[in-house]
Amino acid sequence: MSRRSAMFMRASQSTESAFPWRGYFVSAGGALVCLLWLTNWVLPAQVPGRFSEPDPARPPIRIHSDVKGPERVVIDTNQPLPTLPDKEIVVAHTPVAGD
Repeated sequence: MSRRSAMFMRASQSTESAFPWRGYFVSAGGALVCLLWLTNWVLPAQVPGRFSEPDPARPPIRIHSDVKGPERVVIDTNQPLPTLPDKEIVVAHTPVAGD
């Protein structure tokens, strides 16, 4: 056995031991999917419920409120941003150890 094939076997063994749940999830997931297909094939289609079709005797529900919402806010993004004059800018001085 060559050194390369021994390294390959060791690497594949460590991968299999690192993911022991993979086989379980593949087999259990496959079984669940098969059960879903089987139940879809065996069970009859659902009977339409009483609310699936509109009842002509009942009027449609319309909700109206007397409360008004807030006024619409219009933001004009075409105008340039206001700039502050230089005398309003204050720079804080932090003392340095040599000051």
